[in-house]
Amino acid sequence: MHIVPTERDPVDGLALSSRNVYLSADERPFAVTLYRALQVTESMWVQGATKKECISAALAVVEQGKGQAASKGVAMKLDYIEMNVSRSFEVLDDGEHKQSELLDEGPVILSGAMWVGKTRLIDNIVIGDLGSA
Repeated sequence: MHIVPTERDPVDGLALSSRNVYLSADERPFAVTLYRALQVTESMWVQGATKKECISAALAVVEQGKGQAASKGVAMKLDYIEMNVSRSFEVLDDGEHKQSELLDEGPVILSGAMWVGKTRLIDNIVIGDLGSA
């Protein structure tokens, strides 16, 4: 597998995907919630937070987005947010892993999926140097 950066909308950062055409005008502003949750997770991970702390922060971002979306009549449902070691794709366990403990394993792939209305969106961020993958 060859890992490449995700192409994103230059305005809101939403991952460019053919699925985006299924988003209504009311749903589109909330579709970036997943990406924002992943960004928070990435920032915390780079700063030395544990996986558990990172995922908890991501879930808080999603819950806030769900509340805002619900107030506008938009349904959102999170499928998952997960962290995997890029070399093996093994899921990081929920132990107290930190980025500094995994330097020899290569980058971490942070991924997630969520429903916005009837559209299932997926996104990911690679945390670390792709050259070491």
